[in-house]
Amino acid sequence: MLRSALLPCLFFSAAIPLWALPEAEIQRFIDEAIQAGGGEVVIPPGVHVIEKGLRLAEAKKLRLIGLDAEECVLKGGKDTTEILRLGGGCESVFIEKLTFEGGKHAITESDGTKPSSKILIGRCFFQNQAAAAVSLPKAEIESLEIDQCSFRDIAGAGVLFGGQVSGSQITHNHFTRCQTGVALDGPQKCLVASNELSDCGTGVRVSASSKKTTDEQGNIVALNGIDRSTENGIEIGKGTRSNSVIQNEIAASGGDGLRLSGDRHTVQRNQISKSGGKNIAVVEGEHQIAE
Repeated sequence: MLRSALLPCLFFSAAIPLWALPEAEIQRFIDEAIQAGGGEVVIPPGVHVIEKGLRLAEAKKLRLIGLDAEECVLKGGKDTTEILRLGGGCESVFIEKLTFEGGKHAITESDGTKPSSKILIGRCFFQNQAAAAVSLPKAEIESLEIDQCSFRDIAGAGVLFGGQVSGSQITHNHFTRCQTGVALDGPQKCLVASNELSDCGTGVRVSASSKKTTDEQGNIVALNGIDRSTENGIEIGKGTRSNSVIQNEIAASGGDGLRLSGDRHTVQRNQISKSGGKNIAVVEGEHQIAE
């Protein structure tokens, strides 16, 4: 059972003004929960400025949660590289009901870390990051779930997974005005499903890993609504293999609705319309396409 490390404002009322907690105090509560073997760190309503970046490493059974997703804001300072750095060795960690505002990245990784598993980022808001909001290009993570979050006005990708992420899910999220909504740069067996992506550069991009080859990536992009991408709705890149694109609704892409490179992809029952280029553009490879 999760024990609670409650900040001193759990019983808020509308008459009580919001206040900001020092970054060091939030970090202290996180460290105490990690040392205790688990717990719940509750962030109160307010705009909490994060300059150095919070650190969360080798945490087990820990929940970092806001009392209200829209009112509990972790705000990056002018020179903040990341608001929260996720280290290795984490298991059963939940990050929920927070707004991440500004910074270069909202959540990123530590270099050269231990594998992590069972990470949930849920019911959070991400806005105005100068690069990818959730940026995990090198992290080794199994069973990472990003669910019911909102990403808007992101200069890079809303979510970026690298080649050591596997068995993970990006579901039920909203992406608006991101350079790329979801970027899968080499991961395997990830599910991108039931998301709404609008006014992004590219809705979903799947790339091959630059560090390892595989006969089957096994990623699934399904049941997403992708509207008004300025480039391609879904882009499957060179060197990719055995990914599936199923039952997506893609409309009004500036480029191609679906652009296919790589080999042996499965494309089924997508509804693609009003593309500036082709609805389905096969650049290379042999694929199973059934529309």
